[in-house]
Amino acid sequence: MIGRLSFWNKDNVSNEADCLACRLVSGIGLLGIGAFLLAQSKKRPKPLENYTMKSLAAAVGLLGVARLGNADFLKATTKEAKEQETKTSKNPTDHQFFARR
Repeated sequence: MIGRLSFWNKDNVSNEADCLACRLVSGIGLLGIGAFLLAQSKKRPKPLENYTMKSLAAAVGLLGVARLGNADFLKATTKEAKEQETKTSKNPTDHQFFARR
């Protein structure tokens, strides 16, 4: 069932997986989460909790910067996407519920 839904959704989504708007939203979101974690770490009385929260904040912040900077290790490869298409591609006329009218 999930495979059918994801195949149906492919028609409604643009083919470009890594657009600028996607990178901005996810990068700024990760930076916001990092800032929130940093603010929460200052409220922790124990040193172990404090340093753990600060390290998590730094890791999430770095991921946000990497996402905004379009880092290579965050990019999806086109070979994997084509393999998934061939595995899940079925004739959409088999399921009339998902057919466009």
